[in-house]
Amino acid sequence: MKKIDKSGVIVSSKATIRDTIEAIDKNGLLGAFVCEGDGELIGIVMDKDIRHAMLSNVDPNASVKVIMKTNPCVVDAGLPYDKRKKELVKSGKILAPIIDERRCVVDYIFLPEVMGELYKERTVNELEESLGILPPERVLVIGGAGYIGSVLVEKLLRLGYKVRVLDLLLYGKESVANFNGEKAFEFIRGDCRDEGVVRQSLEGVGAVIQLGEIVGDPACRISEGFTIDTNYVAINMVVEQCINFNIRRFVFASSCSVYGTNDKELTEQSDLNPVSLYARCKIESEKAILSHNYDHFCPTILRLATAHGISYRQRFDLVVNLLTIQALVEGRIRIFGGEQWRPFVSVKDICEAIVTVLHSPRSVVKGQIFNLGDSRENYQLFQIGKIVKEVVGDVQIDIMEDNIDKRNYRVNFDKIKKRLGFSSEYKISDSVEAIASACRDEKLFRDYNVPKYHNHLSLK
Repeated sequence: MKKIDKSGVIVSSKATIRDTIEAIDKNGLLGAFVCEGDGELIGIVMDKDIRHAMLSNVDPNASVKVIMKTNPCVVDAGLPYDKRKKELVKSGKILAPIIDERRCVVDYIFLPEVMGELYKERTVNELEESLGILPPERVLVIGGAGYIGSVLVEKLLRLGYKVRVLDLLLYGKESVANFNGEKAFEFIRGDCRDEGVVRQSLEGVGAVIQLGEIVGDPACRISEGFTIDTNYVAINMVVEQCINFNIRRFVFASSCSVYGTNDKELTEQSDLNPVSLYARCKIESEKAILSHNYDHFCPTILRLATAHGISYRQRFDLVVNLLTIQALVEGRIRIFGGEQWRPFVSVKDICEAIVTVLHSPRSVVKGQIFNLGDSRENYQLFQIGKIVKEVVGDVQIDIMEDNIDKRNYRVNFDKIKKRLGFSSEYKISDSVEAIASACRDEKLFRDYNVPKYHNHLSLK
């Protein structure tokens, strides 16, 4: 049995949260054990618990006891190594202390090390290395009934993938109703915060697309606790379970809103400046995901530009979609501020980019962050109004001086173009034309103010 460095893995019961952050940063285990002076284990603190505390504005100088878990998974020191591994995998935890009969920590077992051993034992699939995850592999889409998810599911099925969707159906079930007759389609109604449901969903899966969350600043403000649990805590848990199940690819839909307010053209290396809880959760989730830097785990972060276009779960709380339907129904659109820059991308192009990541060699996408959009599709909001007017026709544009949305950012998308060969196929005008056709020819969306088209109204 190795002698552990207690200065890095164990913190005193008198330690502060700040002390624990320093210990976890040094030990590389994503957690630390809290022990009394005599060495007895009283709790565990994981990196995700600290990030949750910071999102919840807990004082970093507070006692570590405020955030520690007092009933952690533990492994008996008397067990042989193989049984220790089985105990950890069965628990679904990333890190567990090995304790003696006095409940003193004598060692630890770390899931990534266990899975890394298994990874080295198996032969690496050369086809995966060169071409990625291909049909008929099974892909789990968490949030597959949503605005992006429902379009993505259709695309994956059309390409020949087996698709499993995990979704709570907060916004209704109509978006996935058309897929029910598909042999390659499977639906699990459940909450991505529920570890048992997530573990069930991961059986037999080759890749996970994480879309399930509370989306948009107004929706996130309704219940900050629910937002943090869904947009941060649940994502951490899903990632840990992906590692446990040896899932080969994980794609996380982040957002360009992490850039907040900035007058420069922004790349993936630019400073982040979040102005909302939604963006802060995205940043902390990105950090947590990329902290799992192991050979057998291949995560990719996609920072999405502002989406637009038609979906099976239509939204009109997105600026292009909203201005278009206002122009069609009311003949008048209202733009707050108008000078703010924002990048835009079609929901169809978002789905194409996700598939591109699945098809790419793991050496190209592993641990990478990509801004998802096209540098040609950065616009000031008043320009969006002009595009809408050009397509729709006779429309009055009102520029409101009260700028309630402080976000302002222009984004550079050269990295995704150069490394993955991705460029947007669809422009804003294409989505405006599609919505106009649906409204005028098919008489759809004239009730655009009803809650089902708006995330924050649906959640109230």
